[in-house]
Amino acid sequence: METSFLSYPESLQGKSEDLLAGNYAAAKGWQITDCKLVLGNGAECFQNAVQQLLSWQAHRHAGITVTESDSIVELKFCGIRSYCKILKSDSQPHRVVLIYGTLEKHVERGEEAFEITMTDNGQVTAHIVAFSKPATWWSKLAKPVVRLVQLRITEKYLEGLKY
Repeated sequence: METSFLSYPESLQGKSEDLLAGNYAAAKGWQITDCKLVLGNGAECFQNAVQQLLSWQAHRHAGITVTESDSIVELKFCGIRSYCKILKSDSQPHRVVLIYGTLEKHVERGEEAFEITMTDNGQVTAHIVAFSKPATWWSKLAKPVVRLVQLRITEKYLEGLKY
């Protein structure tokens, strides 16, 4: 697997967590993705969503093959391999966060954060944010199409957290 450095500026490392808090200025100049979905209610719903996220089932639901080794993740979609590094995986009783950043040879440059929360009244919500820019010549050329695919994959991640 690819073990290179992050493919975006070090000063932006971890900034996707700022996006979770609504601070878009943290990634000024980058394309922002911000999607939320109420998954249901209760501890069982929360635990199921956490399991779907941390076992990569939400990614598989989106049609992505995932291989993880030593915090490096290989994502394969439509025959294209992209690599990420897990920057944070934090589990608390009512909040779980997973953040990964792109490595060289990824279609995009940037970072993505997944958050699952359960409020005091039991509502379970999934929140996915990312900042990104095209990294390959063809993703730059096909930027509108790549963006549509990116948004569709994010929707499928959210759906996959419900199963």
